[in-house]
Amino acid sequence: MLEKKDNQILDAIRKGDPKTLERLYDENRQPFLVWASQLYQCDGEDAVEIYQKAYTILYMNVRNGKLTNLTSSVKTYLFSIGKNLFREKFRDKHNRLVNLDDVSNSSAFNDQVDANILANYQNTHQKELVKHLLNEIGNPCKKLLELMFIRGYSAEAVVREMEYSDERVVRKRKSLCLKKLREMVAEKKDSNFL
Repeated sequence: MLEKKDNQILDAIRKGDPKTLERLYDENRQPFLVWASQLYQCDGEDAVEIYQKAYTILYMNVRNGKLTNLTSSVKTYLFSIGKNLFREKFRDKHNRLVNLDDVSNSSAFNDQVDANILANYQNTHQKELVKHLLNEIGNPCKKLLELMFIRGYSAEAVVREMEYSDERVVRKRKSLCLKKLREMVAEKKDSNFL
């Protein structure tokens, strides 16, 4: 059950009450850091970074009117923001490499790439094949896929590098480029190129 105090906290944040902001930060910091280190096995620096981002997002959502009513406690809301930030962080780390089987066999590219993909890239033939397909796919797909999967750029960094309007455009282009790459892989398999 949602406590009255949680709605009072939202009101205080809207009003910019510094004491409430400081108390909210301090009360949730240590439980968040313990939770993050146990669940995500991250170091303290990463946990603090994610906590600060989550707290900032909570604050901005309240101040901008995006969050007006809670269906959970403030703590639960804050932790769920943190959970999403951790998922995004790990997704970005794992999306740096492309597995040809994932590209050709899945109907949608799964953002949570299996950790075993790294082992697949020890195969020189597969590296050469990826290089060949990227050359064949051409720009802007080649550049976008290289930035995201080989260099490990985040969607935000790709926006800056390729001068796209926002991250949604990057995600859409990535999806279209991966679809095109899957089609190319299927064609190569049909022609016994692979």
